[in-house]
Amino acid sequence: MPEELQSESKFVEANGINHHYLEWGNPETPPIVMLHGLGLCAQVWNKLARGLAQDYHVLAFDLRGHGDTDKPGSGYTFLTLGEDVSAFIQTLGLERPFAVGHSAGGMSLLISDHLVPGIVGRTVLVDTRVGSAATTVLTSERRQERMRRTREKRPIWANRETMHEAYRERRVFKTWDDEVFNDYIEGGTRLLDDGRAELKCPTDVEATFYDARAALDPSQYVRGLTGQYRLLVGGYQGAQSEQDDAVQRLLGESTGSSFKQLDRGSHFVPMEYPDLVLSEIREYFG
Repeated sequence: MPEELQSESKFVEANGINHHYLEWGNPETPPIVMLHGLGLCAQVWNKLARGLAQDYHVLAFDLRGHGDTDKPGSGYTFLTLGEDVSAFIQTLGLERPFAVGHSAGGMSLLISDHLVPGIVGRTVLVDTRVGSAATTVLTSERRQERMRRTREKRPIWANRETMHEAYRERRVFKTWDDEVFNDYIEGGTRLLDDGRAELKCPTDVEATFYDARAALDPSQYVRGLTGQYRLLVGGYQGAQSEQDDAVQRLLGESTGSSFKQLDRGSHFVPMEYPDLVLSEIREYFG
C-alpha cells in the first residue's frame, strides 16, 4: 500500500486532555478533519480517508472518552466536544480545514464554528440531526430503557473474533461495509494481556453522551456560523428533510450551504456505503 494511504497514529494535547488521531496523506495538501459518531472511533473512517489521502491531508480524531483519546472524569457534554474540536484544530495550526462529521461528530463541528467563527471551512455533516435528537421524541420510559441497554453493553469479550461474530448479527451492523466493520472492531477495542477484547469507549461515557444529546437544544448553536455546510442524510424513513424547520435554520444561517438526501443508507450511511459518501465529499470539496 502506498505510504500516503497508510494511517499514522498520533496524539495532541488540547483543551486539557490528550486527543488521539489518525493521519493520512501529505501535510502539504489541504487538510480535512473527520469526526465519528457516538460509540464509534476514528478508525471507522479508514476506508474513506484512504480515498481522500491522495489529494488531502486527512486527520480523523477519537472524540473524548472514545478510542485512544483520554477518558477524564467529566466533560461529556456537546459544548465540551465543540471546545475540543476548536482546541485541537488551533493547536495543530490548521487554517479553516475542510471537515466531515458523522452524527455527533457533525454537531461538534457546528458548535465549534459557533464558538470560534472561522474555525472550519467547507464541512460535510453526515446524518447529523440539526434539530432535536431522535431520543427526545421517545417517552421517558423508552429513553431510560435505551440508556439502560447502553450501560449494560458487554464491555469485554473473549477475543475480537467472538465480538466480531456477535456484533455482525446485530441489526445496526448487518448492513455495514465489511472493511469498515472490521476497522470498527479493531479500532474500538483494546486487547488485554490474556487476549480478551475490551471496548475502548466505556458504556457509561456513551450513555452520558446520549443523555446530553437528548437534552441539547441545537438552535442555540446553529447561529453565527461562518462555515459552509452540506447536510447529507441517508435514504430512510424518518430522516431529516429539507423542509424541516431546523434544516431551514441551518441553511439560512450559513451562506451557500445545502441539503441532500441520498437514495440509500440508514443513519450509518458512511459505514454502509463509504464509496458513495466519498464521492459526495469529493464533489462538495471540489
